[in-house]
Amino acid sequence: MLFSFSFIILCQTFLHVYGWGGIGHSIVVQLAQSQLTGSAPEWIRSLTPWHWNGNLSAMASWADSILYADTNPTGFGNWQWTRPFHYINVPDWNCSYDVNRDCIGDVCIDGAIRNYTKRLQSSLDHIQHEEALYFLIHYVGDIHQPMHTGFKSDYGGNNVRVRFMNRTALTNLHSLWDSGMIDYRIQQDFNRNASSYYEFIHELMVRQFIPPNDDDIQQWISESLNFICQEAYFDDANRTMNASMTFNLTENYFRRAYPIFEQRLAAGGRRLGALLNRLAPASGSTQAPTPPHSATDKLCLNIYILTAVFCIEFILSITLRII
Repeated sequence: MLFSFSFIILCQTFLHVYGWGGIGHSIVVQLAQSQLTGSAPEWIRSLTPWHWNGNLSAMASWADSILYADTNPTGFGNWQWTRPFHYINVPDWNCSYDVNRDCIGDVCIDGAIRNYTKRLQSSLDHIQHEEALYFLIHYVGDIHQPMHTGFKSDYGGNNVRVRFMNRTALTNLHSLWDSGMIDYRIQQDFNRNASSYYEFIHELMVRQFIPPNDDDIQQWISESLNFICQEAYFDDANRTMNASMTFNLTENYFRRAYPIFEQRLAAGGRRLGALLNRLAPASGSTQAPTPPHSATDKLCLNIYILTAVFCIEFILSITLRII
């Protein structure tokens, strides 16, 4: 179990080096950590593997990584029950959230955030607190991505086919908002430098007045739905997009969209930081993880290193085949 968990974490980290799929989640968590005060930094450190030195952003996409065979080859089937917790879907063009209609039995992202917030405040053991934290930081990021509050008929934009910037390859509207346009923004306007992009979003968060309202989840959903209904589903020519055909989205759509997803990244980071500060226990109640000292711990460290080497070789082999 430990090896499997370590494999997920390490592969996820190295995959992020070679691909920007998790950059949005990483930015949200880094923004949150930049605001931590009081006992919160040590509390976070106590709930992250010691080798990350308290860097919670390394776990930002853990809740996605556990779902797929390529990042969790031996255990992905055990986590499929968490899939509905990443989103809500509302009836098409019903631009309001009804918890009794859209989150039956709390099986949606709203219910998941409330549940894992409570679990972090409970007397559960350390391992379950870690798991709750990793889910929570991811879901707060997801709920600020507008397409995670999308329409039922097209599965939150997953069935809306689009071609972005006249590229040959097709993608879908959900994926475009998840990562495609963030990738393009970094490549075109930040010289492929993700660190510079993070600094830009951080400055945006500082400049803008974003109410923390760290417990008003329905407000977060309403904001995302507003962008869905007013912006995201309209193409360059202002036509309504749906799953019936393929839509070409160019610079006009991108220039209209990027201020929205950047504001949502900033808002997600602001609110996650406020939430973590509120959840952190009183000073002195945390215990930071310690580096390896026993034979077992050293063995685990060697496993981490060997797994890292394997992941690098695996990713390089894929890259070479693509080239």
